[in-house]
Amino acid sequence: MFFRYMEVRDVEEIWEMDQALFGSMAYSRQDFLRAVEGKYDRAIVLVEEEEILGYAILRVLGVEGELESIAVKKRHQGKGFGKQLLREILSIGDREAIQKIFLEVRESNDPARAIYEREGFRAFSKRKAYYRDPEEDAILMERTIQ
Repeated sequence: MFFRYMEVRDVEEIWEMDQALFGSMAYSRQDFLRAVEGKYDRAIVLVEEEEILGYAILRVLGVEGELESIAVKKRHQGKGFGKQLLREILSIGDREAIQKIFLEVRESNDPARAIYEREGFRAFSKRKAYYRDPEEDAILMERTIQ
C-alpha cells in the first residue's frame, strides 16, 4: 500500500467513487482534472495492488490550506484508510509550510468528525444548510500545524 499524487488516468475511477459516495454533492470530472493539473492543489491517492482505495485533495493558499475532499471507497471504510490519508495530507501541509488547515464536515458524520478531532482539528463555526441530499449544516474545523 502506498500514496502517490493523483494523475489524469485516475480521474474516471475517482469520479465514479465520488458519485457513489456523495451523490449530488460529488465533484465533477472537471473538478478532479483541475485538482490534478492546478498549481494550488495537492491531490493524492492511496493505492493497493493497482486499486485506488481513497483520495484526498488539499488546496494550498499561502500559509493556509483547505482539505477540499477526502474519501475512501465504501467497501474499504472502517479500516483506518481515512486516517492514513488525513495524516499524509497533514504531512504534505507540513512540507508546504502551511500553518493552518481548514475543512467542512457534515454535522452528522460522527466517524469523520472523530478522526478529525483525534488528529488535532477543532470545531470553530457552522454553515447552515451547506450540504444537500439531505440538507444539513456543515461544521467548520481547523488545525494548526506545528
